[in-house]
Amino acid sequence: MTTVIKTPAVLNKSNQAQLAGWVTVFNIHPDSREYLSSVEEYLAEGVGIPANTYLDKSLKAKKGFAVCRSADNSQWEYLPDHRGETRYSTITGATTTLSEIGDYPADTTELAPTTTFDQWDGTRWVTDKDRVAAVARRYRDAFIEATDPMMVSDYSIDDMPLTSEQRRELAETRLAFKTWPTQENWPRIELPDIPYWLLIEAVNQGYRVPVWPAGPAE
Repeated sequence: MTTVIKTPAVLNKSNQAQLAGWVTVFNIHPDSREYLSSVEEYLAEGVGIPANTYLDKSLKAKKGFAVCRSADNSQWEYLPDHRGETRYSTITGATTTLSEIGDYPADTTELAPTTTFDQWDGTRWVTDKDRVAAVARRYRDAFIEATDPMMVSDYSIDDMPLTSEQRRELAETRLAFKTWPTQENWPRIELPDIPYWLLIEAVNQGYRVPVWPAGPAE
């Protein structure tokens, strides 16, 4: 078996080969400057090392950090590496998965909001109870308004007058919606049940069925 002898190149101050030979270079990503790998390169006389490579050995891997070339290209350095972690905007509550090297983005937290009504107080999420109540009342009022036309004595569905049972259900359901805010734990409780026929007719009158109580922020 023939042994290949790799003669080291002799470089000048510009990292060009004065004498042809082999060098080990350390590659970085051209944009992030993150260390990628090392490789042996053959340099012909007068040829310099490839772009985005360096001759000094990179730092060892370190958990939670990325090995990168410094901005002035003078040395290797550790930069925080949170790629793949989930953060939440303290302004909108929106979720983001980090994909770049560096510190955590400003105005983000690792804590997830629990509802769409949460606001960040500087250290934690706090549910805006007034906003929750206002939205709940709006949903309550929407059903009442959608069923107001049905309260006339001659209201009919598909040319069929409401039966006495339907009128009873209509009155009871409207009353349940009107008194809903007086119930324990309001507004974070389920909306009153609506008979199926009444739900269909309310939707036909413009009622939009909400998801309530509001779920976690997205």
